[in-house]
Order: sequence, then C-alpha cells, then structure tokens
Amino acid sequence: MFLGITAADLSGPPNFFLFTVPGDQIWTPRSFYAVADRDAGGVPLRQYTLTITDGTTPVAAVGAKDAGTDPGICDVTWTNTPAASVASGATGVSVAPLGPFALRGGYQIIGEIINAVGTDHWASAVCWYDFIYLASRTQF
Repeated sequence: MFLGITAADLSGPPNFFLFTVPGDQIWTPRSFYAVADRDAGGVPLRQYTLTITDGTTPVAAVGAKDAGTDPGICDVTWTNTPAASVASGATGVSVAPLGPFALRGGYQIIGEIINAVGTDHWASAVCWYDFIYLASRTQF
C-alpha cells in the first residue's frame, strides 16, 4: 500500500472541485481539505458537500456547514473525526466526519459549495489517500 496526495481539478465551475480515481488504482481516502473563498451574502445558507460517485451515479454524500462571516475564507476538512465548526471574524473552519471506504478506478469525488453567491469559489482542494495498484499493473 502507498500513501498519496493529489490536488483537485478546479477547471470546472468555480463552486466545484473534482478528484477522479485512476483506472489502475484503488483509493482509501484519509481526508479531504479545501479552502472556500467566499463572497458577501451567502451566510447563513451556504453549505459544502463532498459527493462520491461511481462516475455517473452518486453513491454517498457528506455535508459540512459554513463558518465565519463573509466575505472571507472557510477551511473545510472531511476526515475520520466528529463534526466541528469554529469562526473568528471572516475566517471559518469546518470539519465533517468521513468514515473509511475504498474506491475503485473511475470513481469521482466532487466538492461543491451549495447556495454559492457572487464570486464564491474553491481556492484549493487536496486529498490524502492510501492506494494500491490493481494486479494487472506491473509494480516495481
């Protein structure tokens, strides 16, 4: 088993990020960390979700609440821990629970800012995961 870290694809709509599990791997995600850059006007309706799909159909989703005043930044982490949220002015931190699971090649992990306003967007997103290569791949 190997430990990997990868940055999300942020090339789509600004309120989405995307990870795709390569076809020759199986991932067991440890955590996802993303930075939401928030415009004014989203509090209190703005939320964050992490959705797992098999490439087409959602199979699981985990929500996280917004924290802090806007405009500002909210650091969002999905990991194996209880939910929590704190804020100091325009800076917020939100943690959402995420249990262990394995994802085969082709599965996608999609982060979304729900009820986004103005210029809300993901500034960055990364995933830490354990992975193995499928048997058909030559390993060194």
